[in-house]
Amino acid sequence: MEKTEVAIADEKFHESEAIGKKSNFCTTNKCSFILLVIIAAAVAACCVIIFTDKELRTKRQYDPSDLEWWKKTIVYQIYPRSFKDSNGDGIGDLKGITGKLDHLTYLGVGAIWISPFYKSPMRDYGYDVQNYVEIDPMFGTMDDFDELMKEAKKKDIKVILDFVPNHTSNDSEWFQKSRQMDTEYKDYYVWSNGKLNKQTGKYDGPPNNWRSVFGGSAWTYDDQRGQYYYHAFLETQPDLNYRNPKVLKELKNAMTFWLDKGVSGFRIDAFKFAFEAKNLSLNEDLPQVKPNEIAKWSDEQPHNYTNNLPELYPIIKDWRKMFETYREKDAISRFMSVESTGITQDIRDQYYQAGSVPFNFDLITSLKSTCNGLCFKEIIERGINDLSEDAWPNFVMGNHDNHRVASRMGLDMIDVMNMLLLTLPGTPTCYYGDEIGMVDVNYTFAESKDPAGLNFGQDYWRYSRDPERSPMQWNNTLNAGFSTGRPWLRVSPDYSSKNVKTQKESNRNTHIQVFKKVAEIRKLPSFQHADIQFSVTNENFLSYVRQAEGRPKYLIIMNVGLIKNAVSKADFTKEPVGSSKGQVVAITGTIDVALGSELNLKEVSLKRGQGLIIRVYH
Repeated sequence: MEKTEVAIADEKFHESEAIGKKSNFCTTNKCSFILLVIIAAAVAACCVIIFTDKELRTKRQYDPSDLEWWKKTIVYQIYPRSFKDSNGDGIGDLKGITGKLDHLTYLGVGAIWISPFYKSPMRDYGYDVQNYVEIDPMFGTMDDFDELMKEAKKKDIKVILDFVPNHTSNDSEWFQKSRQMDTEYKDYYVWSNGKLNKQTGKYDGPPNNWRSVFGGSAWTYDDQRGQYYYHAFLETQPDLNYRNPKVLKELKNAMTFWLDKGVSGFRIDAFKFAFEAKNLSLNEDLPQVKPNEIAKWSDEQPHNYTNNLPELYPIIKDWRKMFETYREKDAISRFMSVESTGITQDIRDQYYQAGSVPFNFDLITSLKSTCNGLCFKEIIERGINDLSEDAWPNFVMGNHDNHRVASRMGLDMIDVMNMLLLTLPGTPTCYYGDEIGMVDVNYTFAESKDPAGLNFGQDYWRYSRDPERSPMQWNNTLNAGFSTGRPWLRVSPDYSSKNVKTQKESNRNTHIQVFKKVAEIRKLPSFQHADIQFSVTNENFLSYVRQAEGRPKYLIIMNVGLIKNAVSKADFTKEPVGSSKGQVVAITGTIDVALGSELNLKEVSLKRGQGLIIRVYH
């Protein structure tokens, strides 16, 4: 692979540091002779040590080339219906993604995670799958998908699919046959007669108090079958019965179908809900609901009978075993990440041990606009501390279910948040549009589409996920270049100034240019490992060092203080930096410092929302 300018500069800097600067030290003949004798003795001693110590011979310089591909790349999530519309119907599609692969190459992205495009009635916008091996016509055809795979391969971009194995649509053939008590399918879902009234001897309500994530009871009565079925989400999303081996075989067949088409892995949606307690009469210890109030679900509530049951891990191990059969054929690993909000460290470790990467959502769920540098440090440490050696860290900054980072943290924090994500250890996952600083769009109730919000009536705005799903802003033409038709959701009103084309062509250091620069730096060996050393961290500053053995040392400094426009100063020369000077290799958009310039680390001044990456002098 051709080396980037950043990589070449990294190597040259390391070479120059190794050689050192010329000086007038020891210029007399006598001094030179003594020095020559000392050097010769030192060289001889080193040769003896090096040639008799195999470990020293092989570990002089860290080489990340053997790392699995997903440990070295940025994962970029695409919500397909909002990314790019190719046919003017107002809905993004597969051809739209193919047409924008060059954008991902520009950013330095090596993998895309695509939200569901399977056949679906779209009551939850694709997360209610009707058929796992068919493409919904609104997104295109199987030929379109094959073309996407072909073009992505040319550009060395891996494709990760969003797999939704916890539930299907109630329009699924499986569910319809299960309702009809078809012998083959009757146990594909979780069914119950309901709660037995001991006085009447009849069933007169749901079997327990389990709640739907979207509000209300997680049980719905089906007139045709005469039983209740369980649904952790919408009543149109019945949960599959993972205690039925036939269901597990169906899901493996679906995954195999896409793996055979060349996908590089899956993001497993809502997997912590996959198993429920066998005893369906057990109630969870949930807060009481007031009259006329919709029962609400949250991660903070105890869900001992419906979340993260131990039966999950053997399923992951079995899937991992299947993935390894593909690796044996082509020596390329397959990626498996698991959606895992609200989990303990112990559960996190079990997901890792089973063979998956549990998504770390702490930069979304725990990082608040009230966090200072110490808070940032605590959250980062929680994501990497006590991981086993084979557990690779990861950080997620945004997704289709949470408010955009620019809206959560503030417009002045866009660049430092992207700098943070791309310089932390492990695999970073970013969300489409965050590279240009897209913000939430506040839709009216009439404009809203998301059932998670609409189910709560006029309180929809508290729960709706529409704001973070607005169409991608490509340029300043009609509908931000997303579609020539009427977009399924209104485009953000700031698109004329905030879009890909304008930011790429600007002479200023725009959000997208900062993202691209830091993404290039992230490919350097010093960033391709799991270690981090924190430097000055206080109420205003978050700083840390990234360095691999035998490689240049990099210092990342960010002002994440709470007071806007406030300038803070600090001395960054102490360990682990151990130097008074360095060269500036990346800056956020508002800093008056030239790239490539030398910086005195004794006194660095930054405003809130400003950040630097510095290659440290030895």
